[in-house]
Amino acid sequence: MSKTIADKLLDIVTAVRELPEEAQQALVHEIADCVASRLTQEQQAKIRYRLADPNPAYAAPEKVREFFSRFGIRSACHA
Repeated sequence: MSKTIADKLLDIVTAVRELPEEAQQALVHEIADCVASRLTQEQQAKIRYRLADPNPAYAAPEKVREFFSRFGIRSACHA
């Protein structure tokens, strides 16, 4: 059975989390640049603003699982 896109993305996120911080930052900027090419100037500015935040707010893991479970997506890490 082939992996779903969601599974492949989870694998990528897991691998990226194991990289040094500098490599993670470089990847974030590369991905943002790719996405930004399809965004309006306003959307690009919002992304730059959020990436520059030294103390970003994150959702609690249980809230993230709850959100994705509504779409039938279950984390590979979910116990």
